[in-house]
Amino acid sequence: MNSKYILQTCTNHGIFTKLDDTSKLLEKIGYINIKVHLHTDCVNLPDREIYPQFVKIVIMRPFLEHLPEDKIKNRHLELFLEEVEKTIKSQTPWSLDYVRLNIIADKP
Repeated sequence: MNSKYILQTCTNHGIFTKLDDTSKLLEKIGYINIKVHLHTDCVNLPDREIYPQFVKIVIMRPFLEHLPEDKIKNRHLELFLEEVEKTIKSQTPWSLDYVRLNIIADKP
């Protein structure tokens, strides 16, 4: 099985629950005073040396863990970085947009 196939078929992309579903789940397991909201932001990383370290751990880990060797994992990361570099058009090229789910709730 080749690494491209593994990356294409990887189903562990994280759990992205809707706000309403999150509130219902918290209520179901006994939480009260539930407040959930999304926060959109951006992280700016200083350079091409730091960027892949962050991406490898925070974003690509669930994909890379399916690859058999570090050499293959590193090659896929390098190919990803080459694609990022092709699309850089801003003053902050090593940045990532993200959305974070914030939850505030009390457990009686």
